[in-house]
Amino acid sequence: MKNLILSLFFLIVTCIYPETATEILDKVDYNMTPDKVVYDGEMIITKKDKIYHKEMKIQAIGAEKAFIEFTSPPRDKGTRYLRNNENLWMYFPKANRTIKISGHMLRQSMMGSDISYEDQTDRNKLNELYDSSILSETDEIYTLELLAKEGIETSYYRRVIDIAKDTYTIKNSSMYANSGKLLKVLTVEEIQHIGDRYYITSFVMEDKIRLDSYTRLILKNIKIDVDISEDIFTLKNLERR
Repeated sequence: MKNLILSLFFLIVTCIYPETATEILDKVDYNMTPDKVVYDGEMIITKKDKIYHKEMKIQAIGAEKAFIEFTSPPRDKGTRYLRNNENLWMYFPKANRTIKISGHMLRQSMMGSDISYEDQTDRNKLNELYDSSILSETDEIYTLELLAKEGIETSYYRRVIDIAKDTYTIKNSSMYANSGKLLKVLTVEEIQHIGDRYYITSFVMEDKIRLDSYTRLILKNIKIDVDISEDIFTLKNLERR
């Protein structure tokens, strides 16, 4: 009886004080952007009738720092990326060469995938980038529209996202250019309950500009809020032999 009364109470409160789009995104952001995260990634790139597998290790602190090292296949092994604030560098081990990636280049394909450099390394919170509103709602899903805030430059001017009410995780997201053209579609396949967060562990990114191309990213061995040395996010570490 006590549990029934509590359930009715929370139902009444929810009906009287429905969640705003900003409040919903706050919970999504909390799940998506832990202060520190480490994981192994498997990237499966499908282009027409060809499939490419790549593996990598990722370490990140906040929205500002990310370090990625590819471990396979052999031709990509040792290729590394370092993001430190707005700066992104890529290191090629065979040529012992480092290049800086900036501006429009951040939106180009990473390692031939449908995921851009910015998609993979940007961990900014959605509430900081977008103004949001609720387009529709069902018993299980919130559908939100996100529009880039004035003065904020993002890869996607507009997003329409479906959010699961029980976990506050994205189920799918359609990303649009300022012109209204559909650029990419993200579909979440799996999430995992880690600590007090629901974290996306598998998703598919489909580039709508490129025909017959999509990339699946699978996250493994995820560790959240672990100690990560600041020495990792340096050019010295990026260029180590």
